[in-house]
Amino acid sequence: MSPLKKVETHFKGKPFSRDELNHLGITSVQLSELLKKESVYRLSRGIYVLAGVDLSNETQFQAATMRIDGPSAVCLLSALWYYNLTDHIPKKVWLLVPENKHTAHKDIRLLRRNNPHWKIGIEKHKSFAITSLERTLVDSLCMKRILGPQIGIDALKTALREKKTALDKIIRMAKSLGVDHRISNYVEVLA
Repeated sequence: MSPLKKVETHFKGKPFSRDELNHLGITSVQLSELLKKESVYRLSRGIYVLAGVDLSNETQFQAATMRIDGPSAVCLLSALWYYNLTDHIPKKVWLLVPENKHTAHKDIRLLRRNNPHWKIGIEKHKSFAITSLERTLVDSLCMKRILGPQIGIDALKTALREKKTALDKIIRMAKSLGVDHRISNYVEVLA
């Protein structure tokens, strides 16, 4: 089987790493040929994708989480964009990570947390994790210092107006995260 057929069969439109290619028996020379023929494109250092693959948000999220070794979840502005709750186009993929995680990748913005609460409001997708709609809204209201005060408020209003969630779900999520006191003013105004 040709190297291209191996890649097409195994990865079917999702990003892949150099290590995964090694595992398939594809050499550096064969990868160079695939890159030269533009059958494969380099997304970033060590991360590749087949030509013709839709570089949607999900593909970008997959590539970003592959580059961050260890647990991570798409969050804040990237998650708001994913849920169609903001007009602000994120220039970087925002990832929730443990406090000690660092990255040199300029297209990734880390939100480092001492206790990221991995079991609360994190949804697993095929090849990445993302904060749930409710957790994204709660985090956006609590992180107004990072995002600015208006982005979270506008997103919450949009989500409620479009009936994507309900205020009681937002309150439950905030209580689960132990930050209900931080969003109580917003809830009172919207109730």
